[in-house]
Amino acid sequence: METNKVVIKKVVLACIIVILMLILAVIYNRILTNRKEEVDVLQQVFSNIEKENTAYLTLYTIYGNHLNISGYIPLNLISDVNIKDIKLVLQDENKNEKEYNLKYSLEGENYIFKLSENINEGINLEKLTDDNYFIFLKIIQNVEENEIVKYFSLNNASEYEENEYYTLTSNMINRKIDISFNNYQYEIKETPYSLEYIQIKVAQTELPNDVYDIVIDAGHGGRDPGAMYDGKEEADITLDYSIKLKEKLETLGYKVKLTREKDEYIDSYGEHGRATTGYEVKAKLVLSIHLNSTVIENPQGGVEIYTSNNTNLDLAKSFADNIVSYTGTGYSPNNIARVLDGVYVRTYTEQEVQEAIEYAEDLGYTPYESLSTQTPYLFMIRETGGIMTHAYIDGRNKTLDNNPYIDSNIAPEAYLLEIGFINSQNDINNLLKNQESYINAIVNSIVSNYQ
Repeated sequence: METNKVVIKKVVLACIIVILMLILAVIYNRILTNRKEEVDVLQQVFSNIEKENTAYLTLYTIYGNHLNISGYIPLNLISDVNIKDIKLVLQDENKNEKEYNLKYSLEGENYIFKLSENINEGINLEKLTDDNYFIFLKIIQNVEENEIVKYFSLNNASEYEENEYYTLTSNMINRKIDISFNNYQYEIKETPYSLEYIQIKVAQTELPNDVYDIVIDAGHGGRDPGAMYDGKEEADITLDYSIKLKEKLETLGYKVKLTREKDEYIDSYGEHGRATTGYEVKAKLVLSIHLNSTVIENPQGGVEIYTSNNTNLDLAKSFADNIVSYTGTGYSPNNIARVLDGVYVRTYTEQEVQEAIEYAEDLGYTPYESLSTQTPYLFMIRETGGIMTHAYIDGRNKTLDNNPYIDSNIAPEAYLLEIGFINSQNDINNLLKNQESYINAIVNSIVSNYQ
């Protein structure tokens, strides 16, 4: 009887081993199949690229929801023919292409290219569908009377490596976009070659708990009440507006975070600072809500929307136009830094640059090297955009905390909304009695322009 039990155990063990071996064989076969399919896809994708055809990526950025790319092509690779056009191509695994026009020029020994001079233009990441994309350059050349097309892969010559982006919530759906740099290894007549390439993988995902779509900053708070007039404080009104704006956006499915939820002082920088929260939660958009004030009693009032000096102004203009249209207020008559009705781009003046240098010297620290008349003046515009908006608060000024994201190449798009003047009787009455219209104006601008 005992012998039978031993035999049964051995048979069962043998069966388990056989089953495990079969499972491992299936897994191994699947891995080999997947690898073969991956190799086949890469062979297909790279079939148009000759081994010498390599361009160089010097920078890529994501500002808001747009990917921008810049780099160069060595002149010696394309000097023998006339260049008709250079385009950036997103190619999927089936070799379907999305083309983007590039700005390019010959400078010295290289053709320099860039998707856009505006940091909030380029490839709209919200528009990409679930797929696996490869980024190439498409060079269109004239040779005698013929048009020839050549494809170039991109070698990463920037200081930035892989990154990730989460799309805005739409119909309760988010997508994760992974940007990576890889190498395609192949052989030609037993000679090994390698091409570096940029890959973008787009796939539906659940939004992580610590990732948000939009950050709303209620200006001032706590020991900083902001502008005050006739018993009213800016900090109270901006908080009320920010909470209501968050609630409205959430009814549309957006995931929204406030920099403050009560009457408290929030540091500008450091962990969970006004200017750093957008980075921390991988937001696409930051709105800082403020009220204006003047030394003039009961000014005309109106709306002022502030943005960076190197952006497309469509969304800023939409905020201004909608607020005026929905609420019956006007555009601010302020002419300083105004670029369009209701839209303002404030950078340091030469005098302010000199004053900043003198201030640094007085406090004993080295003046900020990047500070110039092209630097955004308002910190909620400048410090929220990393390298795109020339953020510079790095801790050398010991009276301020540091911004650990000044060198980031991915950042939310930021706007500062001066929605009215606290000391304008018309504005303050409108702001307090017509709040829903202001909120709807801002929300509809986001919905119409930020998808």
